[in-house]
Amino acid sequence: MYDILLVDDEPGHLTGLSNMLHRLRPEYGICTARNGREALDQCSIHSFQIIISDIRMPLMDGLHFLEQLPPSQTPRRVIYLSGYNHFEYAQQAMSLGSFEYMLKPLDTGKFISVLERMEKSLEQEFNALQEYERLAVRLDAAEPAFQHRLLNEWIEGTLAAAEDHEELIRILGFRGSGCLLVICTKEVRTPESVMALLQPYGLRTGFACRREPHLLIVASQLPLDSDLTQALVRLEMNVGISDYTDPLNGNVTEAYDEARIAAMCGFYAQAGESTVYLAKECRLDISRVLISDSRLAGLLGEAVAGWDGHHSLEVTVEKVICRMLGEEAPPLPEVLIREVTQLLFQVIYDLEILRANTQAALLRRASGLKDGIGGYQELIASSTDLLEDIARTVAEAKRDPKDKVMTQCLTYIDNHYMEDLSQETVAARFHFNPSYFCQLFKSRVNVTFNQYVTGLRLNKAKELLTHSNAKVYRIAEQLGYHDVKYFNRVFKKETALTPEEYRSLIRSLTEI
Repeated sequence: MYDILLVDDEPGHLTGLSNMLHRLRPEYGICTARNGREALDQCSIHSFQIIISDIRMPLMDGLHFLEQLPPSQTPRRVIYLSGYNHFEYAQQAMSLGSFEYMLKPLDTGKFISVLERMEKSLEQEFNALQEYERLAVRLDAAEPAFQHRLLNEWIEGTLAAAEDHEELIRILGFRGSGCLLVICTKEVRTPESVMALLQPYGLRTGFACRREPHLLIVASQLPLDSDLTQALVRLEMNVGISDYTDPLNGNVTEAYDEARIAAMCGFYAQAGESTVYLAKECRLDISRVLISDSRLAGLLGEAVAGWDGHHSLEVTVEKVICRMLGEEAPPLPEVLIREVTQLLFQVIYDLEILRANTQAALLRRASGLKDGIGGYQELIASSTDLLEDIARTVAEAKRDPKDKVMTQCLTYIDNHYMEDLSQETVAARFHFNPSYFCQLFKSRVNVTFNQYVTGLRLNKAKELLTHSNAKVYRIAEQLGYHDVKYFNRVFKKETALTPEEYRSLIRSLTEI
């Protein structure tokens, strides 16, 4: 069971989404907030695994809310909702770590699909945390698990009690000066096997980082000599070593940051280079921010448009990333990966030939690029694979002219739904046989022509009823209904309320 926080300034949306979730997941705990400030207050007293938030809200919008939301000790996923299909919103939401970006009004089927994916993702992360606990216990069978907790609190700077510090000194086996080593084990070797290789060189205190379980942290009182350096090189893992500091116990958070950032230098390593990095020689610019350049997205877009299906796009991808980095010191790997992801987002958004669900699938793949990228060459390879898949998808869309025409057809309906549209007139406009058009439309959109047009009209009707004082018969006329009684019947069939009842309900909820 998960706890969910819903954030929206429109009471009608908040009530509707809450009711939907109660029906779909009755066992979940659901709380609500009307803006980002209220949501922050809720999060300060309660831990939520799922947050579903609108973007545009008074007092504090959804994007600023997520920016100010402190890190969670437990897994958490955020879904953004918006009535605005703006690339900038989706881009910023993804860069802040949003799990999904969905447009209002919500499609129930799509929402259920996203909810199921999110639950699966949370389950996987909870399982990983449990694996970390098992890993910590296995690391040294002679040490109780609480010692690993103590060591993690030490590097996090949260170890407060004097008796805990004394216990820590006992675990470390030394006082005074020392340094930290951060070793990126990934899945190549277990922490136990790494420590077994290092113990002959005097390194005996090693523990898994609970925030990043693939990092093995080793405390050392010994200076780095050639024998230990060669032993670390033979691990064939990225190793970062902090400066020596006195006392290590009092400066451990700084030492950990130094060693962790030094280990990140391995991301940019070329074949044959040493994988052991000293903090004092670190060549990363930790403050560098990469600025988006639409020309680089344009280069990738041109490569997609001109791909012949045979030659690799790797040269283009590498050229774009090199231009992005320039001649300056490279940024932290996460900064580069995030910016490459943003470029791929832009390429996908610019492909109008693709259907919305195809675009969404490609965007999810691009969003997942940040997971599991261990090095610069791996980033180029993964980006190339995705870009070639994008190009392949575009080529397939071009080969099926019916898809392109259907996209144009849907755009036409979206822009003319208020007119006297019929399935026959639209079919004729796009040179389809009426009966074939009927079958093709339903196969592409999953609803009939009339259901699609009615859905567009009713969504607009709800918007007008909520935000204007226009008479119902005027609204009906604007939407293409010449008979207001017929409009009332259609509206009530969809919402179980007459238009006036709907308007009264929404406004009464707004006044609460």
